[in-house]
Amino acid sequence: MNRLFRICAKGLLCGQLAFAVAPAGVAVAQPFNSSSTMPSLFSSSSMTVPPAQQGVPTYAVPQDTYFTDALGNILMNVNVWGEVYKPGQVVVKENADIAAVLSLVGGPKDSANLKKVRVNRQLPDENGKQTYEVNLKDYYKKGSRESFVALKPNDTIILPEDKGINTDMALRIVGIAVSVATVFAVAAD
Repeated sequence: MNRLFRICAKGLLCGQLAFAVAPAGVAVAQPFNSSSTMPSLFSSSSMTVPPAQQGVPTYAVPQDTYFTDALGNILMNVNVWGEVYKPGQVVVKENADIAAVLSLVGGPKDSANLKKVRVNRQLPDENGKQTYEVNLKDYYKKGSRESFVALKPNDTIILPEDKGINTDMALRIVGIAVSVATVFAVAAD
Protein backbone atom coordinates (compact mmCIF):
# COMPACT_ATOMS: atom_id res chain seq x y z
CA MET A 1 0.00 0.00 0.00
CA ASN A 2 2.79 2.41 0.93
CA ARG A 3 4.63 1.60 -2.33
CA LEU A 4 1.44 2.23 -4.33
CA PHE A 5 1.01 5.60 -2.59
CA ARG A 6 4.58 6.63 -3.53
CA ILE A 7 4.05 5.64 -7.17
CA CYS A 8 0.84 7.69 -7.34
CA ALA A 9 2.53 10.69 -5.68
CA LYS A 10 5.42 10.51 -8.16
CA GLY A 11 2.92 10.36 -11.03
CA LEU A 12 1.13 13.47 -9.77
CA LEU A 13 4.42 15.30 -9.28
CA CYS A 14 5.56 14.41 -12.80
CA GLY A 15 2.23 15.59 -14.20
CA GLN A 16 2.60 18.95 -12.45
CA LEU A 17 6.17 19.29 -13.68
CA ALA A 18 5.01 18.68 -17.26
CA PHE A 19 2.81 21.76 -16.96
CA ALA A 20 5.69 23.86 -15.65
CA VAL A 21 8.39 22.81 -18.13
CA ALA A 22 6.48 22.41 -21.40
CA PRO A 23 8.55 23.66 -24.34
CA ALA A 24 7.65 26.99 -25.97
CA GLY A 25 5.12 26.66 -28.76
CA VAL A 26 3.30 23.73 -27.13
CA ALA A 27 -0.24 24.19 -25.92
CA VAL A 28 -0.56 23.05 -22.32
CA ALA A 29 -3.87 22.21 -20.72
CA GLN A 30 -4.35 23.94 -17.40
CA PRO A 31 -5.61 21.86 -14.48
CA PHE A 32 -9.04 22.80 -13.22
CA ASN A 33 -9.09 24.77 -10.00
CA SER A 34 -12.55 25.62 -8.68
CA SER A 35 -11.24 28.65 -6.76
CA SER A 36 -9.45 30.04 -9.82
CA THR A 37 -10.61 33.34 -11.29
CA MET A 38 -9.00 32.61 -14.65
CA PRO A 39 -11.45 33.57 -17.40
CA SER A 40 -13.10 30.82 -19.39
CA LEU A 41 -13.04 31.06 -23.16
CA PHE A 42 -15.80 30.79 -25.75
CA SER A 43 -13.50 30.05 -28.66
CA SER A 44 -11.28 27.10 -29.24
CA SER A 45 -8.30 29.18 -30.33
CA SER A 46 -4.92 27.67 -29.63
CA MET A 47 -2.99 28.94 -26.64
CA THR A 48 0.48 28.32 -28.10
CA VAL A 49 3.39 30.68 -27.61
CA PRO A 50 5.18 31.72 -30.82
CA PRO A 51 8.98 31.29 -30.70
CA ALA A 52 9.45 35.09 -30.94
CA GLN A 53 7.63 35.50 -27.62
CA GLN A 54 9.49 32.86 -25.62
CA GLY A 55 10.17 33.99 -22.10
CA VAL A 56 7.24 36.42 -22.19
CA PRO A 57 4.49 35.49 -19.72
CA THR A 58 1.37 34.22 -21.43
CA TYR A 59 -2.20 34.64 -20.34
CA ALA A 60 -5.12 32.37 -21.08
CA VAL A 61 -7.12 35.13 -22.79
CA PRO A 62 -6.69 35.39 -26.56
CA GLN A 63 -6.86 38.91 -27.96
CA ASP A 64 -9.48 38.22 -30.61
CA THR A 65 -12.33 36.63 -28.70
CA TYR A 66 -14.85 37.09 -25.93
CA PHE A 67 -14.17 35.77 -22.44
CA THR A 68 -15.94 35.79 -19.08
CA ASP A 69 -15.04 37.05 -15.64
CA ALA A 70 -15.70 35.28 -12.35
CA LEU A 71 -19.27 36.66 -12.30
CA GLY A 72 -20.10 35.37 -15.79
CA ASN A 73 -20.00 38.77 -17.52
CA ILE A 74 -19.02 38.49 -21.18
CA LEU A 75 -15.95 40.66 -21.77
CA MET A 76 -13.64 41.69 -24.62
CA ASN A 77 -10.48 43.70 -25.20
CA VAL A 78 -10.71 47.04 -27.07
CA ASN A 79 -7.77 49.30 -28.01
CA VAL A 80 -7.95 53.10 -27.84
CA TRP A 81 -5.32 55.24 -29.59
CA GLY A 82 -4.81 58.90 -30.28
CA GLU A 83 -6.03 62.00 -28.52
CA VAL A 84 -7.31 60.51 -25.26
CA TYR A 85 -5.90 60.88 -21.76
CA LYS A 86 -5.05 57.21 -21.12
CA PRO A 87 -4.57 55.40 -24.47
CA GLY A 88 -4.18 51.65 -24.40
CA GLN A 89 -6.11 48.43 -24.17
CA VAL A 90 -9.20 48.20 -21.97
CA VAL A 91 -11.44 45.31 -21.01
CA VAL A 92 -15.14 46.09 -21.47
CA LYS A 93 -18.44 44.23 -21.44
CA GLU A 94 -19.56 42.85 -24.79
CA ASN A 95 -22.29 45.47 -25.33
CA ALA A 96 -20.18 48.52 -24.39
CA ASP A 97 -20.39 51.40 -26.85
CA ILE A 98 -17.77 53.95 -27.86
CA ALA A 99 -18.90 56.45 -25.21
CA ALA A 100 -18.38 53.87 -22.43
CA VAL A 101 -14.93 52.93 -23.74
CA LEU A 102 -13.86 56.58 -24.02
CA SER A 103 -15.00 57.14 -20.44
CA LEU A 104 -12.64 54.38 -19.29
CA VAL A 105 -9.65 56.05 -20.98
CA GLY A 106 -10.32 59.51 -19.55
CA GLY A 107 -12.27 60.91 -22.50
CA PRO A 108 -11.06 62.80 -25.55
CA LYS A 109 -8.50 65.60 -25.27
CA ASP A 110 -9.34 69.11 -26.47
CA SER A 111 -7.07 68.48 -29.46
CA ALA A 112 -9.13 65.49 -30.69
CA ASN A 113 -10.99 65.66 -33.99
CA LEU A 114 -14.38 64.32 -32.89
CA LYS A 115 -15.82 64.32 -36.41
CA LYS A 116 -13.34 61.75 -37.74
CA VAL A 117 -13.10 59.07 -35.07
CA ARG A 118 -12.34 55.68 -36.62
CA VAL A 119 -13.08 52.16 -35.48
CA ASN A 120 -10.74 49.64 -37.11
CA ARG A 121 -11.75 45.97 -37.05
CA GLN A 122 -9.19 43.23 -36.68
CA LEU A 123 -11.02 41.23 -39.34
CA PRO A 124 -13.33 42.56 -42.08
CA ASP A 125 -17.08 42.11 -41.62
CA GLU A 126 -19.27 40.06 -44.00
CA ASN A 127 -19.26 42.99 -46.50
CA GLY A 128 -15.46 43.28 -46.42
CA LYS A 129 -15.56 46.53 -44.43
CA GLN A 130 -12.79 46.92 -41.87
CA THR A 131 -12.88 50.66 -40.97
CA TYR A 132 -15.87 52.66 -39.72
CA GLU A 133 -16.02 56.43 -39.23
CA VAL A 134 -17.87 57.78 -36.19
CA ASN A 135 -18.93 61.41 -35.68
CA LEU A 136 -18.70 62.02 -31.94
CA LYS A 137 -19.45 65.73 -32.44
CA ASP A 138 -23.11 64.81 -33.12
CA TYR A 139 -23.13 62.70 -29.97
CA TYR A 140 -21.79 65.57 -27.83
CA LYS A 141 -24.15 68.16 -29.31
CA LYS A 142 -27.38 66.17 -29.72
CA GLY A 143 -26.83 62.84 -27.95
CA SER A 144 -27.19 61.08 -31.31
CA ARG A 145 -25.70 57.60 -31.40
CA GLU A 146 -26.55 57.08 -35.08
CA SER A 147 -22.94 56.78 -36.22
CA PHE A 148 -21.91 54.42 -33.38
CA VAL A 149 -20.95 50.89 -34.42
CA ALA A 150 -21.24 47.79 -32.27
CA LEU A 151 -17.78 47.01 -30.94
CA LYS A 152 -16.17 43.61 -31.39
CA PRO A 153 -13.15 42.01 -29.69
CA ASN A 154 -9.83 43.70 -30.44
CA ASP A 155 -11.39 46.68 -32.25
CA THR A 156 -9.19 49.77 -32.25
CA ILE A 157 -10.80 53.18 -31.67
CA ILE A 158 -8.64 56.00 -33.03
CA LEU A 159 -9.21 59.65 -32.12
CA PRO A 160 -7.05 61.70 -34.52
CA GLU A 161 -5.63 65.11 -33.74
CA ASP A 162 -7.64 68.06 -35.04
CA LYS A 163 -5.41 69.62 -37.70
CA GLY A 164 -7.78 72.54 -38.30
CA ILE A 165 -7.06 76.18 -37.60
CA ASN A 166 -7.50 77.03 -33.96
CA THR A 167 -7.35 80.48 -32.34
CA ASP A 168 -3.60 80.30 -31.82
CA MET A 169 -2.98 79.36 -35.45
CA ALA A 170 -5.36 82.07 -36.70
CA LEU A 171 -3.51 84.74 -34.67
CA ARG A 172 -0.17 83.58 -36.08
CA ILE A 173 -1.48 83.83 -39.65
CA VAL A 174 -2.91 87.33 -39.02
CA GLY A 175 0.44 88.41 -37.47
CA ILE A 176 2.38 87.18 -40.49
CA ALA A 177 -0.05 88.89 -42.89
CA VAL A 178 0.26 92.23 -41.01
CA SER A 179 4.06 91.93 -41.05
CA VAL A 180 4.13 91.27 -44.80
CA ALA A 181 1.72 94.18 -45.45
CA THR A 182 3.91 96.47 -43.33
CA VAL A 183 7.05 95.48 -45.28
CA PHE A 184 5.31 96.22 -48.60
CA ALA A 185 3.98 99.57 -47.31
CA VAL A 186 7.44 100.65 -46.12
CA ALA A 187 9.09 99.48 -49.36
CA ALA A 188 6.52 101.36 -51.48
CA ASP A 189 7.42 104.71 -49.83
